[in-house]
Amino acid sequence: MRKTSIVTLISIFFALTLVVINIAFVIEYKRQISDQEFFTFRRFLLAMKMLHDNVTDREAILTKLGVRISNKNKNVLLEQGEKLLEDPFADMILYEHKLYFVPKKPPHPPLPDDRMKPPPEFGLFDGGFAPPSPKMRREEPPLLENVEEISFYRLCVLGGVTNALLVLFFGIVLRKLLRLSNLKSAIRAFGNTKKFQAIGVDSQDELGEIASEFNLAMEKIHLLKEARTLFLRNILHELKTPIMKGKILSNSLADVKHQAQMERIFERLETLLGEMVKVEKLSSNEWVLEAKEYRLVDVLDHAIDLLLSDTKRIHILPQEMAPLVSVDFELFATAIKNILDNALKHSSEEVEVDIGIESMSICSFGEKIPDERLDFSRAFNRAVEGSSSGLGLGLYIANAIIAKHGFELSYLHVEGQNHFTIHFIEKEVEKNSPR
Repeated sequence: MRKTSIVTLISIFFALTLVVINIAFVIEYKRQISDQEFFTFRRFLLAMKMLHDNVTDREAILTKLGVRISNKNKNVLLEQGEKLLEDPFADMILYEHKLYFVPKKPPHPPLPDDRMKPPPEFGLFDGGFAPPSPKMRREEPPLLENVEEISFYRLCVLGGVTNALLVLFFGIVLRKLLRLSNLKSAIRAFGNTKKFQAIGVDSQDELGEIASEFNLAMEKIHLLKEARTLFLRNILHELKTPIMKGKILSNSLADVKHQAQMERIFERLETLLGEMVKVEKLSSNEWVLEAKEYRLVDVLDHAIDLLLSDTKRIHILPQEMAPLVSVDFELFATAIKNILDNALKHSSEEVEVDIGIESMSICSFGEKIPDERLDFSRAFNRAVEGSSSGLGLGLYIANAIIAKHGFELSYLHVEGQNHFTIHFIEKEVEKNSPR
């Protein structure tokens, strides 16, 4: 799933909201302009009707309708103005931010044909009709101008207030979210430091309560961590002392056979203590990798040197080239040593080591490992513990070290052989941090 921060989502939401609201205001603004133009045209028509009816108080009527008779040039308005509305008798023109009502010329009456000519006694004039008298001529309609102010002040104020409130609300939310980001940074800083340091609480809201609860929880974890460290340090000190005394006393035994057995027992106890320390560090993610490039053969040789058992049965198959791996030398050698030690303990024949470019396999003849013991991600996962089966820590430690390097450990039983393979396919891990 793609990672998307809350800040990004909130920002996109507010941006879309702001755009939609402003688009709605623009649409409403254009609609109101259209309505105002239509109502102005209706006022012009009503004013023309009043003038046609020869109302006595013309000026008062026109003022009440918000129009007046204009002295603008009709031809200039028609040529340079913008025609907004029209009907068969007039046009409404927008010119220099003002609205004008320009009447159209009335159509000429059709000329009569000869069949419609009256007889001569009705007053022919040069073979045609006589010109109409001045009384019969109608006055040309006047040019009208709108004087009523059209203002969208309220709409603009409403739009400005709405935008200001949205921006203010977004600023408040963003400030809260940035404080959440600061809290996350403080928690991460606490995870990277070994010393407990309380996070500052600068508010009484939910974020402040989260910070307070986090401080309480981390203080408890810090106290438990210190108690565990102190306990482990004391128990190692108390156990190492009798082990050293036991090894010294075992050398004074007269029976060589019993002396060798006692030395192996105390060496085993010392090894188990070392493994317990490694388990504690791995489980608490306190082991910091110091990875560098080494030849895999050199790491394998060091792992063989760490073995206490018989190493003559280990046979390294010849390889064409010596691959390089980026590992913590001591830690990775410990993982290989544990796998080799497991193979030597559960097989009386040779243990083969096959080194490849992308993997390394350790093969030995033996019975298949039961399914309940194949979960290498858990320590002490065996159903039955005994003197011959050990504590089940070797493969757990090896798997944990291999996984910490970003590699993978797999197991396969084929034709009576147990194959433990380390695949050098690095995953996304932080090798330089105890995460």
